[in-house]
Amino acid sequence: MRRLTAVVLALALAGCSSSGAPKQADEAPPLVVHAIDSGTFQENFNPFHLEGVNFGTTGMIYETLEYFNKLKPGEVKPWLALGHEWGDDGKSLTFTLRQGVKWTDGKPFTADDVAFTFDTMTKHPELNKGALEISGTEVLAPDKVRIDFKTTSYAKLFNISGNTGIVPKHVFEKENPVTFTNPKPVGTGPYQLSKFSAQLYEMTKNPAYWQPGKPVVPTIRFPAYTANAVQTGLQQGEIDWAGAFVPDIDKIYVQGQPEVNKYFFPPEGVVSLLPNLTHPVLSKPEVRQAISLAIDRDKIVKVAERGYTKVAHPTSIPMPGGEAFLPPEYKDAAYQVDVEKAKELLKGQGPLTFTLLVPSPFTDWVNAAQLIREDLAKVGITVETRGVAFQDWVSKVGKGDFELSIRATPAGVSPYFQMRSLLFGELAKPVGTAATGNYQRWKDPETDRLINAYAATEDLAEQQRATQALGKIMVERLPVLPLFYSPAWAQFRTNKYVGWPSEQDPYAMPSPYTSPDAAVVLLNLRPAGT
Repeated sequence: MRRLTAVVLALALAGCSSSGAPKQADEAPPLVVHAIDSGTFQENFNPFHLEGVNFGTTGMIYETLEYFNKLKPGEVKPWLALGHEWGDDGKSLTFTLRQGVKWTDGKPFTADDVAFTFDTMTKHPELNKGALEISGTEVLAPDKVRIDFKTTSYAKLFNISGNTGIVPKHVFEKENPVTFTNPKPVGTGPYQLSKFSAQLYEMTKNPAYWQPGKPVVPTIRFPAYTANAVQTGLQQGEIDWAGAFVPDIDKIYVQGQPEVNKYFFPPEGVVSLLPNLTHPVLSKPEVRQAISLAIDRDKIVKVAERGYTKVAHPTSIPMPGGEAFLPPEYKDAAYQVDVEKAKELLKGQGPLTFTLLVPSPFTDWVNAAQLIREDLAKVGITVETRGVAFQDWVSKVGKGDFELSIRATPAGVSPYFQMRSLLFGELAKPVGTAATGNYQRWKDPETDRLINAYAATEDLAEQQRATQALGKIMVERLPVLPLFYSPAWAQFRTNKYVGWPSEQDPYAMPSPYTSPDAAVVLLNLRPAGT
């Protein structure tokens, strides 16, 4: 009887017609998705745009040449391109393209479209979101295109082939790409826009998609949800896939159904305590070490982050997934609280007082700052926590107008991107000048040499060795103090579809707001019960 019940339930979840025959894939239920908090949507599906473009534009409609799995650094999969080949010491990149792919208006996808996409970024630098130093393109054949760069660009492969949605030349050449909002997008991706309003837009599957039999999910609906409405929607079972911070997730979302109402929050970066290294005391390694030894990171994760994430590895390298980039001698390194050793390191420093700047809207960081204040008091350091408006915090940290602060750094597709943002000397602007990274102002020739060594090669083993050496610097010299991993928020239900990413199968970032990963997730879903 129990086995029969399970079979009946599985058929019910998959969907049955009135005659009892299973529904076909195109009769499968729609998926309701929350990607961003928004009261209304603007009709913008231009993948070149940095702001205002609707979620799903890149990935679901406009595809990239290759797919990079951020949860498995170094894993690159062919997509619109079957492969790539570097030349001229990293200043030229040739792609061999997949044949037989068509745009949703029936026209063929060719190398002309790829060349046009990159030429557009050259003609309109404000659309060059990857800061690619493109010097030109050349179509070598209908399925082959070369892109040339002014400088060695090995380290920018993700920006080139993994983060650039390829557009149709025959559509975009008639428009101004800077102002064009592309209300009727024509793409190669698994979905096409079917409905749009300020409160809801829908996509339906592309029947001529180049991956046979995919996608299975026939319709995706994107309702406009505010932050409060998202929690209500999750609680009432209205949303199938969300990317939201939920303060009491087991009560609000899981509701005693852990096999149906699931969540997965893998790391997508690191949240660190930043010491301003231009400060005469914080520039001393022994002071930074003492601060690090005093902080109870386990408590911060449990209390401030509600256990949703994990304490960062001392190298800051995201785990799991970054094992190959860890220095062997610190593979098993972990933070330990040692109040007595911290006090010993601080002998002779005199009374120390610092201000810890945090953005007031980030309540979890505000709580983390209070816990840090309590921990440092135990070793004789007085900390004043100061919450400020978000934009004020961005400005002050950017210009170096702080003593201590908390900030997140994205991981990218390889720990290199995180390390570069944290440590590259060229990003360390003088105090008073806004920086775009290295906000603590770390300056070290060996660090810069390693970062440049990574960028100068496409050899994965050499890149891993350079990152391992950077990880060693993180552990031994403490240029920043990692706290915990920045979570990628993802809640999803298994009553309609299964095959979602998990810790056991991290084939893509699970967050519906991550592109093009979200499209990869949709291509891996199958009806529940199958």
